Amino acid sequence: MTESQKEDRLNLYGRTFTNRLLLGTARYDSPSLLADAISAADPAMLTVSLRRQLSGSKDSGQSFWNLLRETQRTILPNTAGCLSAREAIKTACMARELFHTDLIKLEVIGDELSLQPDPFGLVEAATELVKLGFKVFPYCTEDLVLCRRLMDAGCEVLMPWAAPIGTGQGPRNAAALCELRQRAPEIPLIVDAGIQPLDGSTRPGVSPEALADPRRIADAALFLANQDARSATHELQLTPLAENWTP
Repeated sequence: MTESQKEDRLNLYGRTFTNRLLLGTARYDSPSLLADAISAADPAMLTVSLRRQLSGSKDSGQSFWNLLRETQRTILPNTAGCLSAREAIKTACMARELFHTDLIKLEVIGDELSLQPDPFGLVEAATELVKLGFKVFPYCTEDLVLCRRLMDAGCEVLMPWAAPIGTGQGPRNAAALCELRQRAPEIPLIVDAGIQPLDGSTRPGVSPEALADPRRIADAALFLANQDARSATHELQLTPLAENWTP
């Protein structure tokens, strides 16, 4: 392994990954399309919503879980849809039992329309989950003070949003994300949302992430592989054409 390859590795809670891409697993048209997307992206982790799995039928949930296990990828459960710290903590504990992992993407939603995180509930939940032994990946805003509070709570990774999920606007406050990177140079940043098609095109009522095409995920993975490893990694919810922003 070359020195540049060593530097490009992603280190999260003592685990090392050669890919800096995280991939969402929701809203694919078919299991085969999901499997193709995972193969094309070769992601470090797969994010999985516990609530979506519990809401489906037993057979469909088992089939989905079998597919994920066959990929042999690291699973990152999330607390999507939780509106309070207590609800998120309960969901995280259920996810640990179901997926047999201490990793958790922590979401505490403050606004159901934009899915903007609730900063107060987020810090409360993160503090408690760290005490319970979880390795927390907090979905947060780019607010510097909030990010400091999360780091003080024991979070070793941050997942700041770049734009409201599904809007396709691209990073709305790139300057703040750049400042966060500069002020917290050591902590991994996983940029959440902020996907924008390169041609700027959208479909009425359809988010850019919903245009599932494994080739687009491969394009995004290639783009990230050529970025400065000291900048950030990304979570892709389904399939952007590529990211057009480098912090």
